[in-house]
Amino acid sequence: MSQYQETRRFKCMGDAGNPCTVIEQIRIADEAISIPRTDYMTVDGEVANRLDRKHFLILMKGEVVKIKRALRRKH
Repeated sequence: MSQYQETRRFKCMGDAGNPCTVIEQIRIADEAISIPRTDYMTVDGEVANRLDRKHFLILMKGEVVKIKRALRRKH
């Protein structure tokens, strides 16, 4: 089974002005996966896809959100 490690969070804003937080996480390799992979999701559990340095696409809503700033994970 894959394990996830959160690397950082992004504060984002949609076109309608709705705030959201996107979590960047790395799926750590196991027997089935040979290399780690980065995934993105909102704090509400919606899958997100990074479009470029400044934007994410929230897949179920079809909404593009703009990154306001990155929040470093506290250790």
